[in-house]
Order: sequence, then structure tokens, then C-alpha cells
Amino acid sequence: MQGADVASIPALRDWQAAVAVYRTNVAESLAGIAMEIRRGIDWVAEQGALWQRAVRVCEEEVVQAKAELTARKFPGFDGRMPDTTVQERNLRRAKARLEHAGERVRNCKAWLIKLPKQIEESYAGAGNRLGLFLDADLVRGLAVLDRRIESLERYAELRTDFSAGGQS
Repeated sequence: MQGADVASIPALRDWQAAVAVYRTNVAESLAGIAMEIRRGIDWVAEQGALWQRAVRVCEEEVVQAKAELTARKFPGFDGRMPDTTVQERNLRRAKARLEHAGERVRNCKAWLIKLPKQIEESYAGAGNRLGLFLDADLVRGLAVLDRRIESLERYAELRTDFSAGGQS
């Protein structure tokens, strides 16, 4: 069995501190990702609610456009049928806006179903494994490294030919 050939105990302490900072940064990044995922899902839900309100407004516009068209279809005093082109165009536009808003509502509902599944498939597994690594394996590894560094420091104190800052 070969020795560790440690040239600098302070360098090991620096490396241990850098790994601890890395762990903290990655854990904060995972928390930030989770928050952004939640915000994204909430945004889709908010958009669905906005489009649902738009559907109600569009339904009212369709009812109003139909009423205007119906009112315009009666013959005038001279017995001639009035031109209903404008009212028909307004009704087509109102129906198109209603269809568009309805499509957006359906899209939002579909994404609220699909999005969690997509997140689970593409991110959650890897993110959870990384979180477990940070919280379990890396913490244990840092503890083992700390004990080994302490052992090296005690060993260095016993040896007169070795200083903690490097070899003499």
C-alpha cells in the first residue's frame, strides 16, 4: 500500500472548502430550478384563467353580434332588405375570437396536464439524484475528508521532518 504523498495539508483544506462551496451553490441552483418550474406551471394556470375570462367576453360579443344581425334583417319602411354585410362580418369576427380564446383555454389545460409529466421525465429524476448526492454522499465524503485531514495534521505534528505547509 502506497502513502498519500500529501505535499500540502492547507491545499487539502482549500479543496475541502471549495467542494463545500460547490455543494452549497448546486443545492441553491436546484432550489432555484424548482422555484422556476413552479412559477412556470403557475403562469400556465394564470394564462388559462385569463383565456377563460376572454371566452366569456367573446361569448357575450357573439350574442351581441347575433342580436345586431337579427335586428338588421327586418325590411325597412320601403320594403327593401337592408344590407347586413357589416353585421355578418362582425359576427364572423366575434366567432373567430371566441374560437381563438377557446383554443387557448384548451391549450392551457393540455399543458397543465403535460407539463408535470414532461418535467418528471426530463428533470425530476436527475435533479432528485443530484440532490440526494449533495445531501448524502457529498456530505459523507466531506466528513471523511475532514477526518483524514485531521489525521494528517496530527501525523504532521508528530513528524519533525514534515511541516503543515509543505515538506521541508
